Formats: sequence, C-alpha cells, structure tokens
Amino acid sequence: MTDFNNDDFASLRPPERGRIDPRQWRDRWRGSGFEAAKRILFLGALILLMLIPLGMVEGVVQERSWRKQQVMDEVGEQWGPVQSVSAPILVVPYDMLETRPKADGSEALFRVRHFATFLPASTSMKAQSHVEKRHKSIYEILVYGAAIDISGTFASPDFARWSVPPDQIHWNEASLAVLLPGARALQSIALAVDGKPLTVEAGLLPQHPRGQGLRADLKLAGARPISFAIKLAVNGRDALSMLPLGGQTEIEMSSDWPHPNFLGSPLPKSREISDAGFAGRWSINHLATGIPLAWRDGEFTLDPNAIDRVGVGLAEPGDVHQQTDRIVKYGLLVVALTFGTIFIMGLLKRDRVHLVQYLLIGAAISLFYLLLLSLAEQMSFARAYLIASLVDITIVAAYAGATIRHVVGVFTGLILAALHGYMFVLLQMESYALLSGTIGLLLILVLIMVATRKVDWYAIGEDAGIAREGPQPAP
Repeated sequence: MTDFNNDDFASLRPPERGRIDPRQWRDRWRGSGFEAAKRILFLGALILLMLIPLGMVEGVVQERSWRKQQVMDEVGEQWGPVQSVSAPILVVPYDMLETRPKADGSEALFRVRHFATFLPASTSMKAQSHVEKRHKSIYEILVYGAAIDISGTFASPDFARWSVPPDQIHWNEASLAVLLPGARALQSIALAVDGKPLTVEAGLLPQHPRGQGLRADLKLAGARPISFAIKLAVNGRDALSMLPLGGQTEIEMSSDWPHPNFLGSPLPKSREISDAGFAGRWSINHLATGIPLAWRDGEFTLDPNAIDRVGVGLAEPGDVHQQTDRIVKYGLLVVALTFGTIFIMGLLKRDRVHLVQYLLIGAAISLFYLLLLSLAEQMSFARAYLIASLVDITIVAAYAGATIRHVVGVFTGLILAALHGYMFVLLQMESYALLSGTIGLLLILVLIMVATRKVDWYAIGEDAGIAREGPQPAP
C-alpha cells in the first residue's frame, strides 16, 4: 500500500487557467472598425469573383468575332480578296558579253541574257468603288466592286548608262507587268500602249518583279517615250490600295462608303468625307518611296510586300463584336458600382445582404452582356442595347426590392439604368471617351463620399452584437 491517495496527486496539477468569455473577444474588437473592414474586404472579394463570369462572356465575344473573321475570309475567297494594284512595269531584255570558264578550264566569251526594268516617269491612278453588304449566316460583310483607270508615260529607256551596245538590246521582246495579287477577282481589263490595245496574259515571268499579276508582250522598235492606259474592274473586300511606282504618282480614290480608313504612308494630301461617300488624293514622288526608276537584274529587287502602299479601308463603326467587347471591359466597373450601391444602402438602412444575393445580382449583370451580344447579331446595336438594359434593370431592381428592401431595389435600378445609359454614351464617343469616363468616375466618387459622410465606420456591427448578446442583468 502506498501512503499517497488521489487527492494528493490532484494537488500536484497546475492550477486551471480561466476561460475567456466569447463576449469578451467581441468587446475587444468592438469600436475598432474591424467589422467595417471585414465587410469591405468581403465586398471586394465578391467583386473580384465576378471577373470569372465576365471573362467567360468576353471569351464568347472573341469567339464570335473570330467566327465572323472566318466568314469574311470565306466570302473573300468567293467574292474577292483585299486588292492592291500597281502601275505597269517595263522590262526589256539585253545581252552582254561575259567571260565564263569552259569545261576544259579555259575561259571564253559568252553572250548572257540580262533584263532591265523601268518604271513610269509619271502615273495617274483613279479608282471608283461601290460598296455592298453581303450576308452569310447571321454575319454582314462589306465588299466592293472597283473601276480603276491607270495612265501615264515611260521616258525613253536609257541603256547608255550601263554601256550596253544598241545591237544587243532586244526591243521586240519587251513586256509590261502589272502587280495584281487578287487577279482571280478580276472582272475585266483593257491595256493600250500609244493608243494600240495589247493582249493581256495571266501570270508573271521570272524576269518580272516577284509576286502575282498580269503581263503583256510589247514589241518595240527602239528607244522612245511610251504612253499607256489601263482600265480594269476588280472585286474585293475590306480595303483597296495602290502601289506608287513611278517618278511622280497622282492617286485619286473615291467611293460611296461614308466611313473610310485611310491606309499607308503618306496620308492623302486632300480628302472629302460626307454621308454620300468620300474622296482622297495623293501625290507621291519616287524619292519618297526609295525605289529607283531603272535598274538591272542583280542591282535591285522590287518586293511588293516591302512597298509602302496607300489606300482606303472600309471601316465599320457599328461592328457589334467590337462594341460589345468594349462594353464588356467596363463590366467590372458596373458590377462594383452596383454592389457598392447595395452595400451603402445596407449601411444607411441597417440591412444585411447575403452572399447568395450578391452572386445572383452579379450573375444577372453578367448575363446582360451575353444577351446584348446575341440580340445585336440579329438587330441594330442600339435596339439590342435598349432591350438588354431594360431586362437587366428590371431583374436586378425587382430581386433587390423583394429580398432586401423596396427602396433598395428602386435605388439600385436607378443607378444601374444610369450606368447603362452612361456606358452607351461612352461607346458613341471616340476622341473624348477617356475624358468623359474620368469625369464620370470622379462624380461617382463624390456621390459615394456624400452618401457616406455621416457613417460611423467604427460603430458598424455594434447594434448587431448587442442584439445577439441580449439584455444584460443589472449590476
């Protein structure tokens, strides 16, 4: 038997520490502003969470835009591609005696064929296009038919600079080449030199500049100035451009499309734009292009893809995918301001809003953009925006009024209507969109400051804490 009992062992245990009442923890944080910070962080996390559905909607917009581009490419294959046209290029073959090694190792003189290329001294290029809208599936594609007149003169080809004997120049084998990558969409062409028509053949030969185009044989009797005139009609889409080849190139382009996008360098020296169409004029010297007026093979390579061409693209200001993509980028701002409105109204009216309520309202706003895209593909963008906005405002306002408070639903609907209206106005602006958007954000910030100027952020949550604890007994 031992001399110790259980009571003796109990006396050896350390004294039990006192437990802290949970109400003491709440009292410790009460009045510190922790409750307000917690709610604001929670609201910020919810707003960032809405990036997921908004990103999914933006992905759908991009996918539909890519699909439209595929349809445009298909129409381009059927109707005509983006067109570019050049002035004619004169190519004259000649022979030179060159020393070449023979099979036995000795050297001998051989007659070697070379080619000289000449550009016009002056060129005038005029294009008149008629724009149409073609429909495939639900997409609308802009195409055009263009009538192009090209005229000008070649100076007398000068071989003396290269010391080529006149009897070694093959004038009767000269040819003209026209760079036209979209030759498959050519409707008609007529080429005349010195008033005499020439037969035009498809494709370019190895002695011609690289690329795709047309050619015509030109039997010359000797060196002399040459005048030319070309009339052609082509189909195309998106843009029409000219390659300024020549000493001095005068270009004039006009169309019945009122939304031109002038391309290339330099820009037109004069232009007129109206509801009836546009007209643009260029004057380009060959010194600005960096292309010589004459060269022999091996001295210079004319690469059409490296030439600064000028022209006009067909801008489509009402493109639904571009406008929807722009408006989706403002989606997070709309969500943040809507959630902020509900949050501030909850503070002022002492209402609590559950996570599920925020998520459902955010889902309704996200679906607004998807509804806008699907409607805009079937009707005008303005009408689609109006219908989608009314649906979104009605759903959000009705739900907030039924589940939170009637006044919250009304005020949230008004704020959302103002946001949708303001975003639509921003879409219509181009030069002043950033300025207008910045001013709008400043005004919203001022309104938030005014609405919350009397909110005691340190006292948020105190009433709720007292209500949970219940009445305290009198001391």
